[in-house]
Amino acid sequence: MSEKREVVVLSGVRTAIGTFGGTLKDTPPTELAALVTREAVARAGVQPDEIGHVVFGHVINTEPHDMYMARYAAVRGGLPVETPALTLNRLC
Repeated sequence: MSEKREVVVLSGVRTAIGTFGGTLKDTPPTELAALVTREAVARAGVQPDEIGHVVFGHVINTEPHDMYMARYAAVRGGLPVETPALTLNRLC
């Protein structure tokens, strides 16, 4: 790999902090991830096809789609389906 590529952190966006059984209980984590993906792209002022890779992290899966959090967030967040995505699941 002789070509050097610049790594840029697009932006950080977070969801609201909810309580167990609160108003967010019916909103799947993957939908929240898609929402913050769209917002991160909008805040950064870049086109979705300019993003080279998506990384999402979470701790506990609550539904089957959560295993594919980054992929789901990227595609539902408006990025091209060809954009690579990585989900990190780190338990303490």
